[in-house]
Amino acid sequence: MTRKYLPLVLLSVLFLAGCKKEPLPEPEKGAPVEIMVVFAPGQLGDQGYADSVMEGVNSLDHFDDITQTDSLDIRFMAPYNSKDAAESITEWAGNPSRPFSSGEYDRRLLVLTEPFMAGFLSSIADKLRPTDEVLLLKLEEDDIAQISKQFSLGSRVHGLNISARASVKKYCEFIRIVESSEYNPHVNHFSIPMLRLFPNSEYPYRDGVEETLREELGEETDLMVFSLSDSQGEGIYSADNSQTVVEAAYEWASMIDLTATQSHCPFAIVDLGAGNAGWDYFLLGQTAFGNVMSLMIDAKDSFGATRFYVYRQFGMALMYWVYDWLAKPVGAMDVQTTHTDSFWYEDNLYTN
Repeated sequence: MTRKYLPLVLLSVLFLAGCKKEPLPEPEKGAPVEIMVVFAPGQLGDQGYADSVMEGVNSLDHFDDITQTDSLDIRFMAPYNSKDAAESITEWAGNPSRPFSSGEYDRRLLVLTEPFMAGFLSSIADKLRPTDEVLLLKLEEDDIAQISKQFSLGSRVHGLNISARASVKKYCEFIRIVESSEYNPHVNHFSIPMLRLFPNSEYPYRDGVEETLREELGEETDLMVFSLSDSQGEGIYSADNSQTVVEAAYEWASMIDLTATQSHCPFAIVDLGAGNAGWDYFLLGQTAFGNVMSLMIDAKDSFGATRFYVYRQFGMALMYWVYDWLAKPVGAMDVQTTHTDSFWYEDNLYTN
């Protein structure tokens, strides 16, 4: 080799040495477990049920901080409408891959926050893996058993609920106290309106409200059940799509407040989800209770809007349920968990 080629040879050696392959970094390991929580369209921000569930989601989001592990990813969907929800859930069911790291989740839990969401399972049951489970809120054991059989999910579908019976029973006792008072000789409970977001034909109410009212008040009470929305209105718009549920609730509050003076029945049950705000807007312009001493289901105390309420703490219940679920193998959780004691709810009903 001549001297003039020596620099080129040395340069080539140095270049090859610099190109020596370094070991590739290990792929980042992600959490083995995912929880997906699905909310109904338009319900987040209701200052009640949906927001309570979201508080549970936020608490679970700090699970890894508490345990100093990377073991749980929790996400949620707040779809625009039912079509959007069905498409998003179907896409989720068919893709168990971790979004920000390699590999798939070992185990997943789908939390459906409303009973009508059980219908979504028809399009995803065959996409769920043997390690994927489903939790439905606000249903009871018979419902869960039927859903499990219908979609062949075995022991991988569960229910979580909190009863409102105790608070409604206290409200009925309050009604009797008011009715028997010598200061209100004409007050009666012969005809009590109950406003629901969806009709019973579309939504299986498992809160014990209607049953307790009928048991406590007897056949002489005409419990008039009205629904302000339906599946077409998505719980956001009135049944005829002429106005929002919030607007409709305001109008109903005004009408019931007016008729209460004529019927001498100052009682009402209000359970409208995010539409509860419309009832509260009306009460903000009233003195004390106005003419109606209403009981609002799944609501918190509201400054300036005087009414009774029961607030079921589904967020806390979800958090405790998931902690238990994480500690058990797939399919080992009870079919149904229903809470009835006062640890799981709060109200402002005080009777002797």
